[in-house]
Amino acid sequence: MVIGDIEADLLEYADFEEVGSVSRARSFITAAKRWLILRADSASNEGSSLSIGKAFVESMMKRAQDYVSGTAANGRASSRTRFLSAEGFR
Repeated sequence: MVIGDIEADLLEYADFEEVGSVSRARSFITAAKRWLILRADSASNEGSSLSIGKAFVESMMKRAQDYVSGTAANGRASSRTRFLSAEGFR
């Protein structure tokens, strides 16, 4: 993968909250991890020029992880909801 392609994916999937998409959030997380891995090597060669970018990507990745976790928790809670009927009771 080329870093430019990964950065394009970061931009593409950054709207996961606005569109309410867990799959886009997961795609963002994957792209962020790839970016952080590839940029770690570049950052050590370029000094601290990427420190702000790295922190931003890490915070966005955390938001995406929280979004996925929160959505999954809400889905599990609603799947366990049971409705009782009063029929048959005396």
